[in-house]
Amino acid sequence: MPESVASAIPQPAVSIILPTYNRAGFLPRAFAAIRAQVYTDWDLIVVDDGSTDGTAGVVAEEAARTRQPVHYIHQQNCGAYGARNTGLEHARGRFFALYDSDDIWLPHHLADCVHVLEDHADVGWVYGACRVINSANGEVLSQNTFDVGGEPRPFRRLRARCENRVSIIEDSGAIRCAILYGLYCGLQNSVIRSKVFAREPFRAQYRNEAEDRLAVIRALAGGHRFAYLDNIHVDYYVHAGNSSSAALNSSVERRLSIQRLIIRGYEELPRQVSLSRGDRRALAQRLSQEWFWNLGYALLWANGRKAEALTAFRRGLRLWPWNVKYWKTYFGALLRRPASPSNGIAGDT
Repeated sequence: MPESVASAIPQPAVSIILPTYNRAGFLPRAFAAIRAQVYTDWDLIVVDDGSTDGTAGVVAEEAARTRQPVHYIHQQNCGAYGARNTGLEHARGRFFALYDSDDIWLPHHLADCVHVLEDHADVGWVYGACRVINSANGEVLSQNTFDVGGEPRPFRRLRARCENRVSIIEDSGAIRCAILYGLYCGLQNSVIRSKVFAREPFRAQYRNEAEDRLAVIRALAGGHRFAYLDNIHVDYYVHAGNSSSAALNSSVERRLSIQRLIIRGYEELPRQVSLSRGDRRALAQRLSQEWFWNLGYALLWANGRKAEALTAFRRGLRLWPWNVKYWKTYFGALLRRPASPSNGIAGDT
């Protein structure tokens, strides 16, 4: 678009970025949820990441029904975060909202979040809770992602300034909490001030599906303040086509690939941001969990790949050797496998 034409178009308050890849069947519902937003000062950027299923035609039909501007960008496939970066490059709004084409925003999502950002200049990232639903049968798997087993998630115990319905996190332990437990501020249930991504877009080269978690840690380390609203903003649908490890019936190899990328992302964090000593300890603990439980036990050991599992166990133990349960599990695994010189911790690399 020529610069003179672009400058004549009013700047929207919110740029909604919707990356999509072969999700034509989800797009009418997504457009309907976006059009149903109570807050209406937005434009929509659809980034088609190389779809082959008629996505362009569906976007054209839905755009014709949409009063706000809809921009369609087609590119060669480069993964969800590469597509989001393309959207960020073209976004003109003061705030960004990232829509996942298979989820559903509730009508108040944009309005609630934008009001927080407008009323609190110190907040860079605001989010609400999700309701998790099995797409196949409509079963609600989680009523509220901010709670687990009827108890609040650890991030809700962080010191926060509470004003009306918003909690503004002011705890110096926010980075440690994000590393160990997460803040549950997924991209799909957030609205983010544009300056958060001004210098640091998503790292897309590895197609790491944990990049949203890492982006949160980088944003916190960059001094951006987070706030949350304790009400449901998004219906998050779990199905076989999910791009992340949340997908139902994911193959073992796919889950292994995702898990190894998650580990790689956490391992690279100290080279990307400045972390305190406590944050680094939390990172070692998190990496130990990823190596030992999530990769070693839940994926490798559970699928009979015992030698690889033992190697992953040892990596986890080196990172965080103070967990008694790790040692019990490790020695129990050794008893189920013939001993060999490589079974010792010191000799493994």
